[in-house]
Amino acid sequence: MFKQHNIITALEIGTSKVCVLIGEYTDDELSVIGKGEVPSDGAVVKGEIVSMDLMIEKLIDAMEEADQQSSNELNNSAMYVVSVTGCDISSMLSEGTAFVQNEERRISEDEIFEAVNNAKVHTLSVDRRRVNSFDAYYMLDGVRRSSQPLHQRANVLKAYSHIIHGNSNRLENFSAILADAGLDYAPEMIFSPIADMFGLLSDDELENGTLLIDFGAGSTEYAVVCNSGVLASGVIGIGFEHVANDLAIGLNLPISYCRKLLSDGLLEKYTRENAQFIECRTNSGSLRKIPLESFNRITDARIRELFELIRNTIGKESFWNNLAAGCVLTGGGAKFFQTQAIFNQVCDLPSRIGKPFNVAAAIPQELNDPAYSTVYGALRYGYMLAMQEESRRSNGFGNTLKDKISGIGDTFARTLKNLRNTMKL
Repeated sequence: MFKQHNIITALEIGTSKVCVLIGEYTDDELSVIGKGEVPSDGAVVKGEIVSMDLMIEKLIDAMEEADQQSSNELNNSAMYVVSVTGCDISSMLSEGTAFVQNEERRISEDEIFEAVNNAKVHTLSVDRRRVNSFDAYYMLDGVRRSSQPLHQRANVLKAYSHIIHGNSNRLENFSAILADAGLDYAPEMIFSPIADMFGLLSDDELENGTLLIDFGAGSTEYAVVCNSGVLASGVIGIGFEHVANDLAIGLNLPISYCRKLLSDGLLEKYTRENAQFIECRTNSGSLRKIPLESFNRITDARIRELFELIRNTIGKESFWNNLAAGCVLTGGGAKFFQTQAIFNQVCDLPSRIGKPFNVAAAIPQELNDPAYSTVYGALRYGYMLAMQEESRRSNGFGNTLKDKISGIGDTFARTLKNLRNTMKL
């Protein structure tokens, strides 16, 4: 009997690594069946591809490893999803208006569809490309904010959509590199911190307001979600690699040794043992005893700077009061033993370290790490898109206004909840 392949492939092309996950799904379960990972080795800087030739080699290696582990299911993929960052990515809130003209002045699906559609047709400049858009919130008569305006009374409904966009040519590098690696069609793209949210956040965090920070190697991304909508997102060009670089420059040490201190837990080990000095070899080859306090002071300063930048940015946008659920820290830098404590000091918010949840896979322990939040979230996002498309095909696309609204403006949190409800827990 013919085997129905429901295969999705997610790809993360990052500063530190290239990672590929292959997933197989049914109506009620998404399972990871293949994983491939190789170091980027300088092909990516701050989330952007700087060496296309080297990246093709790396990507093919990661794809072949994942394909082999999945019993050669890569070419059966119905969809490819790639997470993106860098690329001059920024975001905006776009506004759309609808007038409620029925006798009862009750908001219907017609007005919601019109307002959302008007918000999402915002025109970008020719050198910009839309990456994603999600509902942020609704405003009734200019004074009442709502996440569920259906059947409420109002004269004017305004919908606000969070639109994420980036430089067209630089984003096109992600599509081009996949085509050069042999994939047959263009991938879906998702901004990295939004992908993280699909793999990390609980229902309470989605509803009550959460700041998500992905502390990656080359850059750090953030996003704010509250009351069923994405309120803010962005990229800051500081990553965990900058911490290693600061140690190397400040203490005249090989950067490879500084990376090892940070990533292998050696600095944490020395700190917990109350060591006074670390004996290490400098760039000139001589042995030198460096006070442990010098290492901790440099790492603290750089990480503190990063969180202060994020706090100031979100504070200016008046989103700080919408973070009742605190912060979720993820990415490779979140694993560093000082990161969470420094964040708590700078931002005065409760926080936790986010790892992929509900992973159905033959390799779940390999994915139980903040470093895989983005690629796993991208896979779940692809699963959501695939399930939506199957639902439209079976029901007839656009038969009702509800279908249309779901297609162009479904709230982010509701989408995530629907996805979670279809996952086998």
